[in-house]
Amino acid sequence: MSSDLAWHERGSTKPRDGALELALSALNFRYGPGMVHAGAPPLLRGLPTGVDALDGITGCQGLPRGRISRLTGGSASGAFDLGMALAAEVSRSAAVVIVDFSLGLDPGTIEAYRGELDSCWLVRPRQPEEGWAAARALAKAGASLCLLVAEDWPRLTPDAAPAALLTALSAGDCAALLLGGRLIPAALKERISLELECWRLDWALAHGDVCGLQMETQVVRSHLGRPGTSCRLRINFPRVYQPQVGPEGLAESVSDEDPEAEMLQVAGGCGR
Repeated sequence: MSSDLAWHERGSTKPRDGALELALSALNFRYGPGMVHAGAPPLLRGLPTGVDALDGITGCQGLPRGRISRLTGGSASGAFDLGMALAAEVSRSAAVVIVDFSLGLDPGTIEAYRGELDSCWLVRPRQPEEGWAAARALAKAGASLCLLVAEDWPRLTPDAAPAALLTALSAGDCAALLLGGRLIPAALKERISLELECWRLDWALAHGDVCGLQMETQVVRSHLGRPGTSCRLRINFPRVYQPQVGPEGLAESVSDEDPEAEMLQVAGGCGR
């Protein structure tokens, strides 16, 4: 049976040679590049955090570009400090956008973690929609990291905002990181590709003072690999006499099959 006859007997119309390519080209020309794209996802690249132990558990050697990630944890877990330290690390070589829905973030914290404030852009929206719009515009314009900080995500997240942000992140090859709050609305939660939970293991002391904390960070939700992988870090708090601040790895990555992996001290203490 000829191919033309087979198509006819199934009640289908055989596509004309090149017709699909012409239609795709016309749609992208009319509505902009990327309006129609291949179903196979592009190769996912990570935005390096500067902390090898953390990059090793994310599934893409860093925070996933074009996706939304989240750092979460209870009070004094270290999640907020880790997020600010990671933003500081990225700011040394690329642009960072901080959308402060909480209206209380001090950008000097990034500078204290040796970040470059000249590479940071702070957005303090009067209305939630303004913050999401700014995040989309700056992500598409070339920012490498978009840090969104809020305590009341359900009230501050319009239903359509997370999907629109994902489109902008993909267009600009930007990574987004959420900080703050415990409750996440469904429209946002279902679009989080990587969720990392932090908890404090112990305080780090120097001269009898708290100079940092030892923490564990675990992948609790991931579209990139199997959850359960974790690493141990130490956050060195900024101090005037302390040459090294920020996060550092305390151990190799561990999985949920090996939760009792030994914590290893690394060079560079929290004070002298």
